[in-house]
Amino acid sequence: MNESKLMAKRLKRVLLQDKIVAYEGLTKALEGDVAMLLGYYMTLIGELSVNIDVLDEGNYQINISAKATNINAPQIVG
Repeated sequence: MNESKLMAKRLKRVLLQDKIVAYEGLTKALEGDVAMLLGYYMTLIGELSVNIDVLDEGNYQINISAKATNINAPQIVG
């Protein structure tokens, strides 16, 4: 295999790895932000999860899963 093909393979591997790490960082950040937001309105139990899928047309579908024991009066943060 020539050198340019090897370099292209390495670059592709690096970019895919960066994309995976960026995705994980984004979902973790969203999980924290959404948990905080929902926590203003309800008592959450267990882990909240965020899953991001890329649809065929290139749009993103974001699925959020959370459990709560009750709904509270909104807590205004000032």
